Amino acid sequence: MNVNPQDQIKIDLSDVENISCDNCQNECFVMAFIIKKVSALISPTGQNTLVPLQVFKCDECNHINELFLEGMTN
Repeated sequence: MNVNPQDQIKIDLSDVENISCDNCQNECFVMAFIIKKVSALISPTGQNTLVPLQVFKCDECNHINELFLEGMTN
């Protein structure tokens, strides 16, 4: 599929909503990782495996919004 740069939709970022921390309303986030341990019983390699999942945490209070955890279960 060829995408012509002239056909791309232009979005004015001043028109879109900022995400803020659900805890302190700060709008700056830093990357963090949640590490999941996959049991050898369900791992494709047959060995225990650690899987890092990238999330964003608040730069001010370290809170992780539920929005950033969607699809991850404990």
